Amino acid sequence: MFDSSMLVLGAANPLAALLCVVVVMLPIGLLIGAVILRASISLFNKFASFDEDSPYRVPEPSMMNAMGILLLSTIANGIVGFMIRAIAGATGLIQVGPEGVDRGGEMILNLVTLPVSFVIFSAIVSSMLPTTFKRAMGVVLCQYLIVFALAIVIGLLVFLVVIATRAA
Repeated sequence: MFDSSMLVLGAANPLAALLCVVVVMLPIGLLIGAVILRASISLFNKFASFDEDSPYRVPEPSMMNAMGILLLSTIANGIVGFMIRAIAGATGLIQVGPEGVDRGGEMILNLVTLPVSFVIFSAIVSSMLPTTFKRAMGVVLCQYLIVFALAIVIGLLVFLVVIATRAA
């Protein structure tokens, strides 16, 4: 039977873990990403000095549309990332052992897929919003800046908590 212990990601039942990811984690992640996407569009419009009535302004999507853009981007980047990793592993560009990809190879793969995912996400934004590819690239760049700033803030908070708990 289904109970709350099945929602633990380390549960023996992989179907329960998949259910938890699809029902709980995916909507929360898409919601957070949609807020960041809308903020990046607003930031881009401010950087580009577009007024409210400017025809060049990138319109902010609704939350559901923003979540759809992010879902499509995640699926497309997952497929392309899988293909890049498969090609790199099959051709011997990276060393794949019983423990998986070595750390250096993982870093190289991440650096290779970053510009590819940038272009894919820009293409999806430009196709789903009434804007050009160049402006979509600006929006995605603003999103990368926001995510990088959030990562620094969260990293500093974790660092301060670790230092505070060690001192106590």
